[in-house]
Parts: sequence; C-alpha cells; structure tokens
Amino acid sequence: MKNLLGVLLLGFAAVFNSSAAPTSAEQLRSEFEAAMKAKDTNALLALVNWKGVSAEMKSEMIEEDTADDTAAFVGVKLLPLPADYQLTNELDGIRYFPNVHVVGFLGVNYKDQNTTGQIPYGESDGGFYVAGTVQETFDAHAKKSISLGISVMGLFTKETPGILTCSYVYVAGGKEKTGGFQCTNNWSTGFWGDTVKSCTVKKISGDGSFQLLINENGKTVFDSDMVETNDSISYEKKN
Repeated sequence: MKNLLGVLLLGFAAVFNSSAAPTSAEQLRSEFEAAMKAKDTNALLALVNWKGVSAEMKSEMIEEDTADDTAAFVGVKLLPLPADYQLTNELDGIRYFPNVHVVGFLGVNYKDQNTTGQIPYGESDGGFYVAGTVQETFDAHAKKSISLGISVMGLFTKETPGILTCSYVYVAGGKEKTGGFQCTNNWSTGFWGDTVKSCTVKKISGDGSFQLLINENGKTVFDSDMVETNDSISYEKKN
C-alpha cells in the first residue's frame, strides 16, 4: 500500500499544527484532497496531529515514491471505521495507538485501482486531524519481529478484470491476528510479526490466472505459481 506523506518528517517543528484545524470531517477531507492535488507537502503535514509523536516515529514515515503517488492521485472520500478495526497494536514490546479519537478513514483513490489507501482520522479538542501514532514500551525484552509480506498477482483480460479477495492469519508477539483485502488484478501488503500462519485467496470475478506469494524476513516461503481456477488458493504453515 502506498504511503502519502512524501518526506522525512524528522525535525519538523510544531508549526505545522499552528493553524486552525479543520472543524469537520468533510473539511479535513477537502483540505487533504486539495493538498494532494497541489502536491503541497507542508499542507499535508499540517493536517496531521503530532501531539505525543516521537521523532523516531516521524522519521519512519518516509515516502518511497512520492511522484508516482501524486501523479496517479484521483481524489479522497470519507470511509466509515469498521466495527472490528484494531486501533491499538503491539510489536516488539511496544504498544502503538492513535493520538486522536478515530472515527473513520480518508480513502485515497488512485487511477486504475478500485481499492484505496486508507488513512485513519479523528477528532481531538474540537478539531479533525489525520491520526498520529504514539508509542509506549511495555516489555523491553520482547522478541523482535520479522517482516512479513503477502502479494496477490493476476493475469486477466482487459475485458474481464479480476476481482480477488485475500484473508490471512499471522502471529505477532505470540498472538494470532487477522487481516485481509480486496483488489483488482494485483495487490500486496507488508507488516511485522512472527510468521504467516495461513492465507486464502479467492477469485470473485474475471477471466484469467492468479498467484499468491508469501514472504518472511525477505525470503519467499510460498509461491503458488500462476493458477487458473474458479476456486481458491490456500496456504497453511507446516509445523
């Protein structure tokens, strides 16, 4: 999934929050969309709530392909917060949580994609912001996680593009967690944890083949190869 804040944030002062914050979700959406269209990095940064966000966390928000993001940008819409959305995450003995009361997502649309980048937003002290992430250490001796990745690739005709769904279970900090996405033709996601326990990809529509790839710590642990089926591709980690 593409990031949207296209600079190294380390060292930016609180001046970005000095202007009045949007007073409604719609105003936040409108200003975020305008900043994306104008390729105005400072305006994007001003919409983020930086209260309690560490310099280390800011430095990790690096855009890998800013030009491509803005060139392919279409628009922003407001999306509801799913009932099962997990606001707090734990990794390597550190707990991560938003610094605003999250009420939904900014759905960022790109050309030739039916899926959207989803950025949490919420309310704080009467203003609406893109959520910042704060962290607290609860186990300084926790086992370090590894990078995990799931990629779905399809070869479909232009007349009948494929719609695929992917659901997966992974282990992080010894606890099972779930995730998933729906995409047209191709999509990939990356996260941190101990291992990918299982994954299933299903073809909802389209005429063509598709493939599932699973990576752990930079190594491919599963490659289904391209298969043409109306059923599904499944992966179960062997003990």
